[in-house]
Parts: sequence; structure tokens; C-alpha cells
Amino acid sequence: MNVTPLILDIDEDAQSDIAEIGLYYAERDRDIENRFYQAVDQTIQMLTQSPYLGERCQFRNPKMKGIRVWQVSGFRNYLIFYRPQGDELHVLRIFHGARDYASMFNGES
Repeated sequence: MNVTPLILDIDEDAQSDIAEIGLYYAERDRDIENRFYQAVDQTIQMLTQSPYLGERCQFRNPKMKGIRVWQVSGFRNYLIFYRPQGDELHVLRIFHGARDYASMFNGES
């Protein structure tokens, strides 16, 4: 069976998250920074082919319906929040798992 990957749409907030995390790693070790960027890219590409791998999130905000979460490969503390919709995969945010992302998605912070 041949699977057609979804069209990728990375929100500006997610792009900012990636850049911010990358900068954090760049200040410590350029090799880790490069591995992070590669891991994010590989994980997102995998999700375009298998968008329902991630666990469905249950946020109170009805606008957040259908959001799923998956760990960045090799950087398991970082979570990709995304929504498959039709023939597109919308990457919304990438957060460290210790953050209170539920409050953020529910509009509480």
C-alpha cells in the first residue's frame, strides 16, 4: 500500500518554538543543535505519512479539537502538537513536556 504524505503547514508559533529550542542547544553544543533540527524534520515528515500516530489531546478550548501530540525522535522531552485536517498536517507548537501546555491551549495563560 502506497501512502500519500499530507501537505505540511508549520504555523509561525511552531517555527518560533523550533528556532528558540535550536538557539538553546546552539549555545551549548552545535552538534546537538544540528541533531535537534534533523530530529524535528524527520519526526514531522514521519507524521505527514502517519498522522494518527500521536495521542489525541483533550483540551477544554473547542478550537483545539483534533490536536494530537508526538515526541520528537531522540529528544523525547520535546512534544510536537499538530492537527491532521483533510490532506494537510498543521504543526501548531513544539514544547518541552514540562511546560504547562494544557493551560496555553485552553487559553489560560
